[in-house]
Order: sequence, then C-alpha cells, then structure tokens
Amino acid sequence: MSGIEQAWYQGAKWLKLLRPFSFLAEKYASSKRQAFLSQPDLEPFIALSGHSVPLIVVGNISVGGTGKTPFTIALAQYLSSKGKRVGVVSRGYGSKRKTFPYEVLSESTTDDAGDEPLLIKQRLDCPVVIDPDRVSAVNFLLSKHDVDVLISDDGLQHYKMNRSLEIVLVDGGRGLGNGRMLPEGPLRESVARLDSVDFVVVNSPAEGFPELEGSERWADWFKQNAYTQMSIVPGDFYSLANDQQEVITGEQVYAVSGIGNPERFYNTLTEMRVKYLARPFRDHHDFSMLDFVEMVDYRIAMTEKDAVKCRSLDLGNAVYLSVNASLEERFFDRVFDQLFT
Repeated sequence: MSGIEQAWYQGAKWLKLLRPFSFLAEKYASSKRQAFLSQPDLEPFIALSGHSVPLIVVGNISVGGTGKTPFTIALAQYLSSKGKRVGVVSRGYGSKRKTFPYEVLSESTTDDAGDEPLLIKQRLDCPVVIDPDRVSAVNFLLSKHDVDVLISDDGLQHYKMNRSLEIVLVDGGRGLGNGRMLPEGPLRESVARLDSVDFVVVNSPAEGFPELEGSERWADWFKQNAYTQMSIVPGDFYSLANDQQEVITGEQVYAVSGIGNPERFYNTLTEMRVKYLARPFRDHHDFSMLDFVEMVDYRIAMTEKDAVKCRSLDLGNAVYLSVNASLEERFFDRVFDQLFT
C-alpha cells in the first residue's frame, strides 16, 4: 500500500490540505452524473437478433481492489447457468494496444488485453471486448456476437454508457477509508452515490462485516441500508508452467502480489498455513524477470490475476492460487429477476 493509501485508511490529518482539490473532484463527478441523468432516455443496446440487451455495471466508488473481477466471473457463470448468453466489456487497463476495440482471445497476451480482461476470458466461455470507450466496446461486441446480457467490468463512472443495473463492490476489510473524495480520500464518487445503485456487495470475511476504526463517515450507511456479503474463497495452487495442481502447505514461499489489496492475498496464505516472505508490487504491475532475480531460495506464489501476466516469463518454480467469489444464490436470483421478469 502506498503512502497516500495508508493515509486514507488511517485518517491522517495532513490530508485536509488536499480538501480544496477534493471539493473540485466532487463537483466534477456530480456534474457528470447530473448530465447523464438529465439526458433523454438513452437508446437501449440491441442484439443481432433485434432484442434489447440489458447491461450490468459492476463497479466501485473507491480506488483499489474490491473483488470486481471474481464477482464478474461468478455473475457471468450464474447467468450462463440460466441459459443466458453473456458478453463482457472492459476498459482493458494495462493494455498496450494503440487501436481499439479489441476482442480478447484465450491466447491473447496481457500487453494486448490487460490482466483482468484476459483472466475473465480464460475463465469464461463468452466474448470479452476491451475499449476505453465502453460504448464502442459494447457496439463492437454486439456486431459480432448475439448475446442476451452484457456485463461491464468496472465503468460505474463511465456515464457515456447506458446501464440497466448498477452493482457496487466495497472492500469490507478497508471500507471507504476517510470517506473523502480524491485526492484527500480514496473515493471516486461520494458515499451518497451508494443510495442510487441497485445493489451493494461487501467483500468481507465469512465472519461478517467489520467495524473499522475511523469509519464514522461511512459506517452509518451500512448500518441503515441493505447490502450483500461476498467472500473470496481460495481454491487450489497450480503450477504456472503447466497448470498442474500443487500443494505448498507448510512451505516457505515468496508471496508476489500486484493487486489492489495485497493484504487480502497474504491473509489467505496465512489461513492456508503457507509461510511467506511478502513481495508486494503496485496494482497492475507489469512484471519482468528483473522482478524475480533475487527470489531463488523458495518457490514463488502469486495470485491468479498476476499469473496471467507472468506466463511468458521463465518461472518454473512459481505457483498461483485460484479464487472464486462466494455469494448466496438468492442474490443472483434477485439480479436475474430484476433484469428478466
């Protein structure tokens, strides 16, 4: 976690110096949303077969990891189990392409697709298209694939894009920090934005949503409003070289993490009785062999998201941990009913 991120979640007093900039950020975010709401009804997205296609935005109001990608995968799997053909669009953060839109293939590289879209494609049998202009991504996907429902992985603040449902994820381990807008706090939009979305999902341990010190600015919302709890359930470790299942319980490893909240990965390793030396990197870090030259004494363990970026590297001693989002099925039933009944 960077220095300013620590300040956001520890309530550092010096952040007040940034309040004028946060005020401007809040005014800008509010004006974008009001412009979106004041538009005449936007045209619905239309499938090749001519029927209207609903779009679900899976997003957050804070920076950093909240579990959107595993949630998106779980949601798409549920909708597919109900007989719905699913398409996914994403900004494609980390892609080095110069031209868009781009349809992600299972054999794509992270240079082309970015890490999260590639992981989604490898886990799901559905079309995935990236474009910083998500409306362009949607139109491109619909020009090539006849789908029944679209999911936008992130894009809550992408107000050029119409949407049928908004689902916001919150990291239950970190909450919403000091409740302030960027750069004074971690928020992209104010806490009040949660009142306008369709569903709030809190990614937290199975024992429940924690009360965090210094959380007064946002804790009241969670006490007074309904939210759904999600847990990230660890699966098995697999070899990065050949995807064969591995057992590393009790071993000492280097724990590499380039995700938004690396502490969640490290806590999981502890729960799985894996001893580790933490090697955190920034979210979406572009890994190279130079990052691993000193990691020779033990095996390397990493997240599944990081694994998609490291497959082209010669890391014969690396393993990755698969994870899945766990929610009550009745939550997905509510989403389905709101869209299709």
